Amino acid sequence: MQKRKQIAKDLKRPDHFVDFWTHTWQRLAEVLAPRRKPAVAAAVALAVVLVGAAIFNYWDGTRRLAASRALVRVQQIQTAELLPATDDKNDIESDARSDVPRFKTQPERQTAVLKELDTFLSQNGSSGLKAQAQIMRGGVLLAIGRFDDALGAYDAALSARLDARLRFLAHEGQGYAYEGKGDLDKAAAAFAKIAADAGAFQGFYQDASLYHKARLTELKGDKAGAVAIYKQILDKVPDTAMKDQITDRLALLEAK
Repeated sequence: MQKRKQIAKDLKRPDHFVDFWTHTWQRLAEVLAPRRKPAVAAAVALAVVLVGAAIFNYWDGTRRLAASRALVRVQQIQTAELLPATDDKNDIESDARSDVPRFKTQPERQTAVLKELDTFLSQNGSSGLKAQAQIMRGGVLLAIGRFDDALGAYDAALSARLDARLRFLAHEGQGYAYEGKGDLDKAAAAFAKIAADAGAFQGFYQDASLYHKARLTELKGDKAGAVAIYKQILDKVPDTAMKDQITDRLALLEAK
C-alpha cells in the first residue's frame, strides 16, 4: 500500500505527470507541427487530428462536421484558463458571454469535461472520432487517479481503430495507469509498446520508450541500471526532447 502511495506521489511530479492532458497535446504538437511555436503547434495538431479525421473519413455530412466541432469544444473547455479565485461579479458575467464554460478549480473542470465526453460518446459513438474521444477521456481519468477507468478508455480507443500514428498516446497512457496502480511490470510492458508505435514515425518518440524504462528501473531500486539506460538515450538520441529531464535524473542518481 505504501509503495502504491509513493508511485501516485511520483506521478504528480512535474517531470513525470502533472497534467496528462497538457502532456498529450504537447506530444500531438511535436508529431504534427514540429516547426511551429508550442502554443500554436498544440492548436494546429488538434485541428489536424480532429478536423482531418472529419474531412477524410466523414466529409459527406453536416452531422459528422458537428461531431468534430463538438469534440473541439470539449478540448477548449479542458484547456481554458481557470477563473480567478474570486466572486467578482464582473468576472462571472464576462465569462457567461462565452459558449465555452470555465471553472474555478481543476476538479470542477475535469468533472465537466468527463460529462461532456460521455455525452459526446453517447451521441457520436459510431463516428470516426470515437477513438480520439476515448484518448481524451483516458487522459482526464488518469489525471484524477481513476486508473482502472483510464485503462478501459485506452482499450476502447485502441479497439476503435485508433490511427496508428496516435497509438503511442494510448500505450503511454496505459503505462501511466498501471504505474499508478503499482503494477510496474504491466507498466513496463505498456511503455515498451511505444517503441513499436514509433515505426509509424520512422523512429520518432522511440526515446520515450527507453526513458520510461529507465524511470521504472529507478523506481524498482536499480540505480545503476537506470543510469545506464539514461546514458543510452543520450548516446542514441543526443537531441532528444527529454534531454533536460534525463540530465537532471542522472545528476541526482550519480550524486547519491
